[in-house]
Order: sequence, then C-alpha cells, then structure tokens
Amino acid sequence: MNNINLKKLRNQILEQAKKHVEKKGWSEQILLDVARDSKFKYSEIALLFPKGYSTLLEMYLNTINDKMTEGSRKINLIQLRVHQRIKELIVLRLRIMSNEKKLISKTYFHLLLPQNFKLASKCLYKVVDQTWFLAGDQSTDFNFYTKRGILASIYSTVILHFINNNNLDQTIDILNKQLKRVSKIPKIKNKFKKIKDIIPRVFKLINNIGFLKQ
Repeated sequence: MNNINLKKLRNQILEQAKKHVEKKGWSEQILLDVARDSKFKYSEIALLFPKGYSTLLEMYLNTINDKMTEGSRKINLIQLRVHQRIKELIVLRLRIMSNEKKLISKTYFHLLLPQNFKLASKCLYKVVDQTWFLAGDQSTDFNFYTKRGILASIYSTVILHFINNNNLDQTIDILNKQLKRVSKIPKIKNKFKKIKDIIPRVFKLINNIGFLKQ
C-alpha cells in the first residue's frame, strides 16, 4: 500500500476518532471505540498508529498546522510587517480551531497532564516554528530560538484564553496585548540579551532528548 493510501486511511480513522474524543477525551480507549464503530479492525488501527492514541493526537494537531499553512496563502503576508504577519497567522489558527472548539479543549487539557509534557512540548514547538516559517523568518542561532521561545509564551497565553472564552474578539485583543508587551518581534534580540545563552540551550536540550524529533 502506497503512502497516499496510508494517509487516506489515517485521515479516515482520525475523523472517526474525533466524535469519541469530544465525548470522552483522549485515551487508548479511543482506538477501541473507533474499531467498534467503524469498518476498521483494532489490529489495523494499531498498525497505522504504532505509538497508540498519542500518534493520532499529534496527527490531529498537525492537520491544524497544515490548514494554517494552506490558509496563509490567501493572506498577503509580504505586505505586512513581521509582527503583523504573526498576528494574522495566529488569528487564522484561532479561526480554524473555532470550528472544533470542544475537540480543541479536550486536546488542550489532555496535553496539560504531567505525563504528556514531552508531547505537549513537541506540539507547541511545531506551532511556533511553523508560524515563524510562514512569517518568513530566516534567523539563526540566538534569534531563531529566542523568537520561538517568546512566541511559545504568547501562544500559550492566547490559547488558554481561547479555550476558556467564547468571544474570539476578546481572545484577539489578548493577542494584541501580548504582542505589544514584547514590542516589535524582529527586535527581540536587543530586548532579551540576558537570556542569550539560555534559550538556545533549552531548545537544543529538548531536541536532543527527543521532544522535537519527527
């Protein structure tokens, strides 16, 4: 079976799993529920998701990254200043997630559990890294890690408000305040010299122990 067919099967299982996650949250039981209520056997699902439900969860969050990438093509980002690009991309992501708010909430609170720290760190990094990539970031070393560290903090604050509030405009206002708080993102290097040696080591440590590996 080729990669295209495998991807199609995984997507079908993911769609089946969503309704169960909305009711029960994420757990290994999800794979059993999908097997019970779909055409797929549990052995087939286990083969497609060898690391269990966490593989399915990560795939779900990756689909949001993909939708953000696709949606970004409709935004004339090149005409915007960098901090405006970041804002537009995060707002786009929030609008995408608004379509599955309950599912996002279940996913968010599941990732907050201590045992899911590695997975949560990996998924958060993917979000901020993809956002900066789409914004045209070409920085390296200190700038690279600092920008992602700061955006991770901003995004975490914004997503928390998003999960606990049904007013998207208020969440966007929180985003605006967070971006303003750190001033213009391209000038972060001058504002965070004191952590110059810390942030790169933190992200490299995370990478070395496998948090960020594909």
